[in-house]
Amino acid sequence: MNRLLIATCLLAGCAGGGHNASPPEVYDFGLPVARLAVDARWANVALEVSASPWLDSREIEYRLLYEDPLKLRSYSASRWAAAPRLLLSQRLRQQLGLVGAGAPAACLLRLDLQEFSQVFATPASSRAMLLGRASLVDARRQLIGERPLAIEQPAPTADARGGVVALVAASDDLGRQFAAWLNDLEKHGRLQGCRSTAGESQ
Repeated sequence: MNRLLIATCLLAGCAGGGHNASPPEVYDFGLPVARLAVDARWANVALEVSASPWLDSREIEYRLLYEDPLKLRSYSASRWAAAPRLLLSQRLRQQLGLVGAGAPAACLLRLDLQEFSQVFATPASSRAMLLGRASLVDARRQLIGERPLAIEQPAPTADARGGVVALVAASDDLGRQFAAWLNDLEKHGRLQGCRSTAGESQ
């Protein structure tokens, strides 16, 4: 077995055909993170995360850019605790103090998640890639603002755990970018209809 084949086998979580195979490792985004907003200024904004169909499973996805960048692969011995869009939605609501989709709210922050995977430039070098598009609409569904998203984070190791660490870091970076974006929109007077009473009293 040559070196490239061995590396590919390790990435995919290859194992023997025995009946004593270990159960898959299950990952989530870890403990809740501190809120980026010190008050409840965005408690009147709901969050809706949609995703490409392949991101609605628990698979941890990766691509080998050096071999076939069009082929989406998944680790056989590792899984997310829930679909990535659900984990990402929970993380963003923790960070920003947003409510879930369907809850009464004055505005809606939509995230269309298009890529959430670990990409390998070489067998030993990989990074997380989060791609998508965000839009913010008011109660009448009039567009307040929109922006493309492209976030990358280096993976500390060339395996599933390294990919998870990098993807969680990319998700946290997304939360910080959203906070900066909302603050900028507010600075220009475009979020007046989105502020909660608690936020306005600060």
